[in-house]
Amino acid sequence: MFFNMLAFELRYFMRQPSFYVTSLIFFFMAFFISSSSKFPLGGANVHMNSPFSIMLLTVTFCTLAMFLVVNFVASSAIRNSESKMDELVFSKPVNPVPYQAGRFFGSYLVVLIVFLSVPLGVFLGSQFGLLVGWLDGELIGPNKLMYYAAPYLYLAVPSLLVLSAIFNSVAVYFKTMMSVYVAAVVIFIAYQIAGVYFDDLAFRNIVVYADPFGSGSLIDLTRYWTVNDKNTEVLTLTGDLLVNRILWVAISVAMFFGLGKLSNRIVTKKQKKQFKVSAFVQNKQAALINSAKNYKSARVSTKSQLIMRSIFELKQVIFSAPFMILAGVSIVTLMIPLFAPIGAYGTTNWPLTQNMVNIISGISGLFLFVIIAFYSAELVWRERQSGMGDIVDSFPVHNSVFWVSKILALIVAISGLFLVGMILTITVQLFKGQFNLELGQYLFRIVYLSILPLIMLTVLAFFLQIISPNKYVGMGLFILYYIAQKVMGSYGFEHHMYHFSQSSSVPYSDINGYGHFLQGAHWYTLYWGALSLVLAIVGFALWHRGPSQTLRTRLSMLRYNMSLKGQAIAVVSALVFVGAGYNIYNNTRVLNEFTTSDEFQDKQISYEQQFAQYKDLALPMVTDVDLTVDIYPKRRALNAVAKIKFTNTSNEPITRVLITSPQHAKSWDVAMAGGKIVEKLPAFYSAWFEFEQPLMPNEVREGQLSVTRDHTGFTDQGSDTQLVANGTFINNLELLPSFGYNRGLQVADKFERRKHDLPELERAHKLEDSQYYTQSDFGAANGFINFKATVTTDESQFAITPGYLQSESVKDGRRTFVYEMDAPILNFYAVLSAELESKKVEHNGVNIEVYYHKNHAWNVDRMIESVQDSIDYFTQAFGPYQHKQLRIIEFPKYRSFAQSFANTVPYSESMGFITDLRDESKVDYPYYVTAHEVAHQWWGHQVSAANVEGSAVISETLSQYSALMVLKKRFGAEKLRKFLKYELDKYLMGRTGEAFEEMPLYKTQSQLYLHYNKGSVAMMALYDLLGEEHLNAALKAFLNEFQYQSTPYPTTLDLLSYLKRDATQAEQRFIDDQFKYITLYELEMKEVSITDDVDGEGFYTVTLSVEATKQHADGQGEETEQPLDELIDIALFSDDPENLLAEDFVIYSQKHQIVSGTNTIELKVKEKPLFAGVDPYIKLVDKDSKNNLAKF
Repeated sequence: MFFNMLAFELRYFMRQPSFYVTSLIFFFMAFFISSSSKFPLGGANVHMNSPFSIMLLTVTFCTLAMFLVVNFVASSAIRNSESKMDELVFSKPVNPVPYQAGRFFGSYLVVLIVFLSVPLGVFLGSQFGLLVGWLDGELIGPNKLMYYAAPYLYLAVPSLLVLSAIFNSVAVYFKTMMSVYVAAVVIFIAYQIAGVYFDDLAFRNIVVYADPFGSGSLIDLTRYWTVNDKNTEVLTLTGDLLVNRILWVAISVAMFFGLGKLSNRIVTKKQKKQFKVSAFVQNKQAALINSAKNYKSARVSTKSQLIMRSIFELKQVIFSAPFMILAGVSIVTLMIPLFAPIGAYGTTNWPLTQNMVNIISGISGLFLFVIIAFYSAELVWRERQSGMGDIVDSFPVHNSVFWVSKILALIVAISGLFLVGMILTITVQLFKGQFNLELGQYLFRIVYLSILPLIMLTVLAFFLQIISPNKYVGMGLFILYYIAQKVMGSYGFEHHMYHFSQSSSVPYSDINGYGHFLQGAHWYTLYWGALSLVLAIVGFALWHRGPSQTLRTRLSMLRYNMSLKGQAIAVVSALVFVGAGYNIYNNTRVLNEFTTSDEFQDKQISYEQQFAQYKDLALPMVTDVDLTVDIYPKRRALNAVAKIKFTNTSNEPITRVLITSPQHAKSWDVAMAGGKIVEKLPAFYSAWFEFEQPLMPNEVREGQLSVTRDHTGFTDQGSDTQLVANGTFINNLELLPSFGYNRGLQVADKFERRKHDLPELERAHKLEDSQYYTQSDFGAANGFINFKATVTTDESQFAITPGYLQSESVKDGRRTFVYEMDAPILNFYAVLSAELESKKVEHNGVNIEVYYHKNHAWNVDRMIESVQDSIDYFTQAFGPYQHKQLRIIEFPKYRSFAQSFANTVPYSESMGFITDLRDESKVDYPYYVTAHEVAHQWWGHQVSAANVEGSAVISETLSQYSALMVLKKRFGAEKLRKFLKYELDKYLMGRTGEAFEEMPLYKTQSQLYLHYNKGSVAMMALYDLLGEEHLNAALKAFLNEFQYQSTPYPTTLDLLSYLKRDATQAEQRFIDDQFKYITLYELEMKEVSITDDVDGEGFYTVTLSVEATKQHADGQGEETEQPLDELIDIALFSDDPENLLAEDFVIYSQKHQIVSGTNTIELKVKEKPLFAGVDPYIKLVDKDSKNNLAKF
């Protein structure tokens, strides 16, 4: 029986068109994804046919394969029930187990056969892409059978079995396809949401096992794979992936036997009704009665009919099982981010209304698309599908009642979900102590920016249903629209005029509100709203009424059904659509610049081809700046003039200078004595300046840089977020014209460079190239300057630049500030203007000021405390603070960073100001960030690095170390361990996506994961090895040697020489391992045992087995084992170190000599330990630090 039924299902489905259609769809999707570089699968340099790329595609297609399973397995499960054959079949002496199992595995086998089209599509697609030139030859690797077979066997086969068992069980239990659709949607959405939280360490262990597709386990397994690993490592069924596969296969078997009803009992009608899940009223009589109740009299007004019908339609939606399930899932998923630690380093933010609205909108997006797609189809086609269409159409009801009531019902249902979300988030705000609810912001952002676009989408979905021959075609068209929206941008259609119901972004900031962003949003709302009204009127005129009519027939009656009033509204709406479109086009493409990604890349290519030959031209060095800036915040305009002195520090005369124009400048000019601008090249944001009298070496001249920055109309993208109504923050590199070739305009993608015959990209000058030692890492024209500034702004605002306030005055509604520095600073400064609160304290002769939004006062005292602790520690460790003040200024969240200028630190509102610090177990993020920025006053401002590889080590890595020492002094080693765990994870993750090659730390080339994340771990390892006093003494000597020095600037070679100065040979080798090599460790606490006190001496005997290896990796991640013989921490804890807040729980902590291979360690301790660890404080770069700890 089993094989007979299995063969029957195979024959049945393989004769169906759906078998071939789905096979072709999956084949061509895999084919086109793997044939084009527009869809990079595993990151830069990863082969399109690598085992890793095939794994990712397999997992991705497994999620899409839910619809295969629904089509084949679920439909097979209820075929007898739908055809009314179940009672006849089970009246025969049929053994239900082989019968049901044969049908199940037959349909499951069909799914596996269809899924074979995915690896076949990847294989043929990658080869085709190489053949026609869509793929660079370096993106294609060798084809090996196991590259394709392993993901299919280990990922697809069990995942599809799990899906098949779930949907088979749901279908058999509830006996409706509706229940299966709901289950599919819930699984798909839950999977998407789980992916969002996988990146957080707090959730990763849960997602690894809870994911039925195995993607969480796969990502965890391959999380730290380098490019070489991704291109060569074949997937193996081990570790968490093996556990995940076994777990879910077991669950699927249990569901199959538990809910699959492997019996031949006949379900009674009463039982069917009890368990049946239906979206709408299925009983024809009930539908007729319910509908008829609304039309007792033909004399009822259209308005009353509309109200009654809308209520009826609304009930059909909100009381249907699918809606209630989707709503329930959406509420649960909404609650997760409300309580989850999803901020930096596991922190949480205060529940500000701006964040609550973002969470509601973010969570609801996919849910609402599914609801609109599904219910637009059901509402339009319900009467006809139930056989009641002709009866309902005979009611004396105007078409507008049917059309409007159905659209209105869905809109109200969607709005209800937002209302529930709003109530939930407000409740959470109150529960967490946030009482500034800003209900106006809730209503405006939810109604205008979220619900209104969804109303337009609803109209579009209904319109597509009206013009479709059945609901499935309509749903398909709406899904195609959704997919098109996602991929259009990749093909040049990036402008929002092509994206229905969407507008340019409207970010919100507590400091600046909605700012200037609403102007564009208003016009886009009018534009798409007018088109939606046209679609609504045309859809109404095409409404099905009476006997079935073709679309062509209904189109022929369009004018008749529309009426004169409807035609007039449609025409006016169409004119409004065209007029709004013209205005949008004029603002975004005529008055302002709009550039697609491809167009911008073409500009980059042309710029480099034309100007790269001049990148090493000698440049004037600015030595003095007298800046005047007039800011007009309300109209987002400014005028800036910088009077400068400049000199020629090179050994050759300077005759011409390439100028780069500032962004967003309406007009600009450069005037330098003895020369003039001879050619402006606006297409390249550049100009040529020529000296009629060459600037001779060491000659000093004067000049002037001027710029007018003003804004007309609105933009579609790239809006100016530096100059705003409240919270202006612009640095000099963004404000004024600059000298020299702009490396930021170079094409970074190495395959695009090769395609256009561009040389290999030099991300930084070689460390050994001494000609760049006289240039700072800010560029050849930027050294130390004498600085003063005069800034005017609105009377209500406070303007700040580096320097000491010399005077402040008010006249004619304008406030004027004059600043001047008492010593040279780097030619890197900023201008800020905002209306903010302030808090000022004095600490050891230093004035500390924090300027903040009135509702963001939570962490101001913590920031001040961090400044005080940092200045104290850095002064004692490295030398005195060079200024008499330090100011922190909050700026709008449009940009998320903090930046250190001379005695001035702009600090985004999205970072430390709104962090909730009430949970003391978390890393104190604002304290750390503040300490890091203060450290830059030493590392970056007192010592500036040469413009070569490794420059960021001197500025960023040393600032990281300095901040972590302050953090450790304040919070202890356990808090530091939490921080370093995140840093290690970020480094190991960062190296997996390396676009070119990973460099050793001392040669970092603007690789953030190196000089920030690896730098933190490496420096703390040196601190542990050398000791705080030794390491700080070396850094202090280095700083004293190169303080304010520019001839030459120091490099990491200089830094390393100071670090090694008093180190032993073993310590010097370790320093080289951290800086000059890419060194990786694999440390594992393999076995632990404990023997109770047997001698009566009060000691426990602890035996530990530690496995250890050390490798050196090349830039692509290929590893070579090295001999290990180092002192490494061994520790015993009385509790889980993950949960410890104090060092009191440490029973034992000493360094032991660890060598390659197995190390056996025996310890005697007085207190019984619960955990043992090797390198428990994350001082070494260990690829899997999870196994560093073991429980007794």
